[in-house]
Amino acid sequence: MATIKGQNLRVMVGTASGSEKCIAMATSCTFHVNATVQDSSTKDDTGDWAENEVMGLSWDASTDSLVTLEDNGSNGELPQDLLSLMINKTKVYLKFDTTSGTNNRTAGNSAIKKSGTAYINDISVTAQNRANSTLTVQFTGTGPLS
Repeated sequence: MATIKGQNLRVMVGTASGSEKCIAMATSCTFHVNATVQDSSTKDDTGDWAENEVMGLSWDASTDSLVTLEDNGSNGELPQDLLSLMINKTKVYLKFDTTSGTNNRTAGNSAIKKSGTAYINDISVTAQNRANSTLTVQFTGTGPLS
């Protein structure tokens, strides 16, 4: 059985479709799709099971990374860039896909590839004594995935 290794699944972000770059120094990422369901059971239903219908869909993503202030040729989105996008309320283009190539930053075209627009809704920087500083960024999707 072939599996996809964690280092080959990435959240990529940009300001225009096709401009997406991996988040620099990422250590993990999460992509989440949710269906909001409503109970549609009636008195005519028999049995113990509830009847439900999907009322809407939503999605979000997050990523954790080490904090770096210099690009060093990584071609990744840096913390200060993401913070500026959030403060300016800039809608971003987000892609969740496999990667390969130099520095594992070349987007693939996997069966699980999904993309859409989102807002950065949370940025958290953790700086502990004698430890690498880390950054957590959360995105909330707005509109459909493609």
